Amino acid sequence: MQQVQLRVQGMSCGACEQRIQRALAKVDGVAQSVADHRAAQVRVMFDPARTSESDVRSCVERAGYTVAP
Repeated sequence: MQQVQLRVQGMSCGACEQRIQRALAKVDGVAQSVADHRAAQVRVMFDPARTSESDVRSCVERAGYTVAP
C-alpha cells in the first residue's frame, strides 16, 4: 500500500469531505481515504499495482475540487 496526502482547495464543509470520500471509494485500488476540510487535505491509501497517484488526483478533480501541485 502507498499513502498520499493531497492539498485540496474548495472543500468547505463535511458534505464536501463525504463527496470526495465517496468518489475515491469508487476507484479500484483505493483502500481508504480521509478528507478534512479544515486542514484542506485528503489522505489516501491505495494499491499502486491497481491505481496511481495521478488517478487519485484526477478523481478528486472530477468531483469538483482543485488539487494543489
